[in-house]
Amino acid sequence: MGKIFRAISTKKGSLIAALIIICLGAALRIAFLGSLPFGLNQDEASAGYEAWSILNYSIDRHGYSLPVLFKAWGSGQNVLYSYLSMPFIAIFGLSPFSIRLLSSLAGIATLPIFWLLARETRGGMFSLAALLVLAVNPWHIMVSRWSLESNLLPFFLILGVYFMALSLRRPSAIISAAVSFALSLYAYGTAFIFLAMFLVFGVFWLIRYNAVRLPYFLPAFALFILIALPITVCQINNVTGVTDMTLWGLSLPKLTESRQAATTILGGGISSVTENYRTFLSMLWNQSDGLSFNALPFYGIFYFFGLPFVIIGFAASLANFRERRNEILLIAALLISLLCSFLIDPNINRMNMAWIPFIYFEAVGFYMLLKKMKKFFVVPIFFLLIFTALFADRYMYAMSSNPHYFPGLQQAVEYVESLEAESVHLTNYVNQPYVFVLFYNEISPYDFISTVNYVNPGAAFEHVSGFGKYTFGSAAEARASYMVLHNSEAAGFEVEKVFGDYSVCAGRK
Repeated sequence: MGKIFRAISTKKGSLIAALIIICLGAALRIAFLGSLPFGLNQDEASAGYEAWSILNYSIDRHGYSLPVLFKAWGSGQNVLYSYLSMPFIAIFGLSPFSIRLLSSLAGIATLPIFWLLARETRGGMFSLAALLVLAVNPWHIMVSRWSLESNLLPFFLILGVYFMALSLRRPSAIISAAVSFALSLYAYGTAFIFLAMFLVFGVFWLIRYNAVRLPYFLPAFALFILIALPITVCQINNVTGVTDMTLWGLSLPKLTESRQAATTILGGGISSVTENYRTFLSMLWNQSDGLSFNALPFYGIFYFFGLPFVIIGFAASLANFRERRNEILLIAALLISLLCSFLIDPNINRMNMAWIPFIYFEAVGFYMLLKKMKKFFVVPIFFLLIFTALFADRYMYAMSSNPHYFPGLQQAVEYVESLEAESVHLTNYVNQPYVFVLFYNEISPYDFISTVNYVNPGAAFEHVSGFGKYTFGSAAEARASYMVLHNSEAAGFEVEKVFGDYSVCAGRK
């Protein structure tokens, strides 16, 4: 044991250990990426199609040119994920793998950033423990493996926090921090709530430690304003009811309902504040929000044993916060996240600004245990790796048939398209089935816009009744040459082929 400790305590040994942990984390985040989860979620299909559409036609599916916020279902979807995915779609084509690759790479890139941040706060040995805790964290593995656009927010926030911490000894790093924070506003709308408080704190923190250098701070401030302005104006327009507009050649769409109204107390009113916090505490205690794409039972956000480490680590950090000036940023990030939980209708992905700070303090608590174990420090690490292996096995089983990703729908849609049918009906067992047709068949946005019919135009979540040769609805409503139905609906129909949860059936006129 002593030889292991001495080996990793050297500069070379620490670097080798970090690379091994990063490789482990990378494997957990990228292996079988195109097929685990099997299928696509509707938000993935939407983000992927919008990226493909703008890449090839310069407009999204609502006809907006270079929008700063997608209208998507009506009440909006964030654009940063789609824009950054375009190179991968250009190289690999439009597929589950190409649209998920950005999320996987962002998750992998978070590992060395987190390691470097931990080195800034508590030094080399702690940074390895922190890196390991994040590398095998269930929540972070799961968010790195599917392309919900809000999953980019933790990456850009922790990147900004790292550069802000680094700016104490490298003042120019504040420019990179400003760019990271500004881009996070395009990753997820809740960033506005978090950054409104965190950046005010951050400026006072820089002043407290005499780290404001005007030759760097002023360009950083200007860059932040410049990058943040289009999305900020767009969000304000949607809250105040202003119609569509353009700014610097970018489209600022008018949504059917603002994202703030859909996800914050603007939708529920001030009476929802205490209910939001109770829901958040319950979610934190149970490490689940009931959504199987956010957490698996038993494993949760940071394993069932992770929360005590968070509490121990946070308490220890608070007791000595004056000794670790960089760690104050992580304390602030966690406390501000807790404040955000009053204002946001919480689930795990909406509160995703909180989990990296929570994991950091979990690592602090875990490192305290390792130090107490002394020469037996490998024992907790061994048990952590055992739970990681159990989680990976459970994840593969759960995500090979998770209904939220509509397994088999791609194969069914592509098979029907190969038949060159005159008309096709898709079941509304699928959430927003039309977007899967757009994604899998790579249909021109002009063809979609010119033929689309909405069931409820102007609603927060607009549903499409049909476009082109496709119609959407229940099996009872089907009148088409072929139908793609959920297996539970297919009884009484002539089933031609079954793909996962979906059946291709001969139609009826």
